[in-house]
Amino acid sequence: MHGVGAKLVAAGKGWQDRAMGAADQEHATGCTRRTLLGGGTAAATLAACGARHDPARVTMWAMSTEGENAPLLLPAFERTTGIGVDLQSLPWTAAHEKMLTAYAGNTLPDLMMVSNAWVPEFAAVGAIVPVPPALLGDQFPGIAEQVRVGQHHYGLPWVIGAHVQFYLTAPVRAAGHDRPPADWAGWVAMARRLKARDPDNWPILMMLNWPEHLLSFAVQLGQPLLREGGRFGNFRSDAFRTALGFYKSLFDQGLAPRLLSTEIEDPLTAFARGTFTLYPGQPYMVGDLDRRPGEIRRDQWATAPMPGPRGAPPLGLVGGSSLAVTRNARDPARAWALARYLCTPATQMRFHAYTGDLPSRPSAWGPLTDPVSQTFATQIAHPGAEPVVAEWERIKTEMQLVAEHMVRGSFTVDAAAAEMDRRTDRLLEKRRWMLDRGTST
Repeated sequence: MHGVGAKLVAAGKGWQDRAMGAADQEHATGCTRRTLLGGGTAAATLAACGARHDPARVTMWAMSTEGENAPLLLPAFERTTGIGVDLQSLPWTAAHEKMLTAYAGNTLPDLMMVSNAWVPEFAAVGAIVPVPPALLGDQFPGIAEQVRVGQHHYGLPWVIGAHVQFYLTAPVRAAGHDRPPADWAGWVAMARRLKARDPDNWPILMMLNWPEHLLSFAVQLGQPLLREGGRFGNFRSDAFRTALGFYKSLFDQGLAPRLLSTEIEDPLTAFARGTFTLYPGQPYMVGDLDRRPGEIRRDQWATAPMPGPRGAPPLGLVGGSSLAVTRNARDPARAWALARYLCTPATQMRFHAYTGDLPSRPSAWGPLTDPVSQTFATQIAHPGAEPVVAEWERIKTEMQLVAEHMVRGSFTVDAAAAEMDRRTDRLLEKRRWMLDRGTST
């Protein structure tokens, strides 16, 4: 390994050395950028999550940055209500499996932070309960739909995640643009100029085990990712194959490195050093970058919506995390009181100051007039639709596994789309059986 690869790769472990099963296991861990950028410090608390707690207190689980910073919000709640809170912070990599295991063992907390993509799954198995209607006002419609299963909402949106691009302003200006072009063709043309000007570095970073990048392109085309009411995959559709081909072309042209997140020591440090110019990411990166003034100043980077096939504002990948009360909560009223407090506009603005997270309440956005926040606001106003089915998290994992092998040359675009449909249809077999008998929604 030499050149930019030596700067990015932490361990010289080639993908050819991994069997398909090993790759599947690696992706199934769900390694995310938060774990890589500091979320793993909560691992020491994980073993204590199943411990017994004072029944008069509310137990809560939250992940990574939110879990580490939520204690700053709790003293005011405890003083005002007299309700004590025992909060455990989990790393994202362990959270999904931990929650399912705790559900099976009847040891879930009273309240837990849940990725919006997980809500249908936990609702389907009966792990979480519907949100009281009185708490459902003041929501972004697209976000509220992500946590609605059937006639009920099962999560109270807490933080919003929107997929936008972070970029270094100086290289983009040197390539002849005030900001990255809004259309795919112009974006790629700029990336080629960046590569020509600086061949030792990369224009774009899109880690191969992060499905958000591919999904961001896919939802822009407006076609459903599942068909027939969520019974079958729709990856062989013309729209998805167009997005898949565009995604593959970025690697084929040498505009993005063929790397997993586990092979990169610190993406933000590499970004600050100019190892790559365009870094698609989530709102938490704002806080992470602002905490590194010695590496990169706020005036050296900016944000823009992801490019679309025909320009901006395109549909975009918008998600986030919600608060859910579990079915075995000892005092649901106290748990919902905590959730309500954490989601008030004033509390959300305090949390934004601590973490950079975006508030889920539209009424809290009044002070957020800076250009970075407005980029996210633009994307949130144009959400693309991901399927709301219990199996979607597993389907995304399989989709990205196949996409990785396509990028590395094991599949053509058409063969990859067919393989994604094959794996998805297998995962949806039970759903089809239940829908056909009227026992699922």
